[in-house]
Amino acid sequence: MRTSVLSFAAAILGILLPGVVRSQTTSSGPSAPEQTSIRAFVCNFGGVGVSVIDLGSGGPVASIRTGAKPHGIGIAPSGREVYVTNEGDGTLSFIDPAKNEVTATIPVGKAPHQLAVARDGSKVFVPLNGDHAVAVVDVAARKVVKTVPVGRAPHIIEPSGDGRTLFVTSEGDMKVVEMDAATFEIRGETPVFGWPRVPSLSADGKTLYQTVRWLNGALVIDTARRKVVNRIALGEPKFADEGKDAHGLALTYDGTHLWITTQTTDMVTIVDTADHSVQGTVRVGRDPNWIAFTPDGALAVVSNTGSDDVSVIDAGERRVTTTIKVGKSPKRLVVGAVVTTGSSK
Repeated sequence: MRTSVLSFAAAILGILLPGVVRSQTTSSGPSAPEQTSIRAFVCNFGGVGVSVIDLGSGGPVASIRTGAKPHGIGIAPSGREVYVTNEGDGTLSFIDPAKNEVTATIPVGKAPHQLAVARDGSKVFVPLNGDHAVAVVDVAARKVVKTVPVGRAPHIIEPSGDGRTLFVTSEGDMKVVEMDAATFEIRGETPVFGWPRVPSLSADGKTLYQTVRWLNGALVIDTARRKVVNRIALGEPKFADEGKDAHGLALTYDGTHLWITTQTTDMVTIVDTADHSVQGTVRVGRDPNWIAFTPDGALAVVSNTGSDDVSVIDAGERRVTTTIKVGKSPKRLVVGAVVTTGSSK
């Protein structure tokens, strides 16, 4: 009787105080509720691992050994797993962010680059630069279930907002390939007449911004027409170094501005997407490579390959607030919410 009364009282409290957090109890005791943190995971291409930064505290959390030349990274939609491609080993590592440990590493193919995670979290799509294909990895089974030819030297995969389409850059064929994320069929392609680097897709999926080698700026692609319709040119540096001009791209969440990292000028340039006018610049570290925003858009995080550090930018004030040392030659990075305590893994 006493148990029934307590259960009834708990139910009444739950109705009257819906904001109260209720922990579930099992025979082994109460389980800890999951907590998330906004973190940056940075691939140290010149080393063998990933640096983890807590963007709430603004400090480093861990260094995780994955494999040789980590070159692509993504977070599971659940926040319970992080995926890293190791170009030098031809492998994909699975990381538990609650423990900052690698739980599995599997072979995927030659020279895996920047991956994409399926919207439902069931698959990871890995471009194989050395195999001219995309490997489809079943997350639960921990294995490659299909390999899809997409053109020579695929480099980066950019998923559409609804998760149905994957835009794959083909360096060797100088094009962007559209792949169906469900059927794995190739729907079409857009020639870019240059070595494609980093893509960034608008929220409505209508416009793809694409950096290409030797252009200090970006191409503007109409995805419906599969055609380059405009060119954002910031002005070429006088002494370009191995084609290192504009590289990383990130759209603000409202889509009004495009942030571009320029490797030869050590700058982030902010461009208005309506008229392509320059709205400002932010000086960061040497040879900035990749850029990503926090989920709330308040911070932008930039990896600086030449100075082995990461710049954290206040997006509203457009200034660097923190510079954090990481590993050797940081390149790709991902920013997002991950489960840090109470994970079932």
